[in-house]
Amino acid sequence: MVLVHIICESKSQALDIVDVLIEERLMLDAMISDKLLFKRLKSGETESHERTLVMGTTKALLFKTIDQRIKQVFTSTAPLVYAMPIVYMNAEQTQELQAETRKV
Repeated sequence: MVLVHIICESKSQALDIVDVLIEERLMLDAMISDKLLFKRLKSGETESHERTLVMGTTKALLFKTIDQRIKQVFTSTAPLVYAMPIVYMNAEQTQELQAETRKV
């Protein structure tokens, strides 16, 4: 199991992504956090931007499919996508995640 992080350009993009991923059973659930400050180093300069963060749980084997699907839907402004392993999860949550997400 992994916790997927998707850093989106806007809240509307985040909502669209969540709709696609949940409808296609690629993600079990999602949280959307609005107006986070995103900073990065680019060409030696620090940039700051407001972003929307989506976090959701899924199977690790679905990550590549999620990343590809997001890039298909959002070709011009594909968000940053990465995942972190979930080390511990309640047994009932694990069973639900396995049952409700796409079979791999």
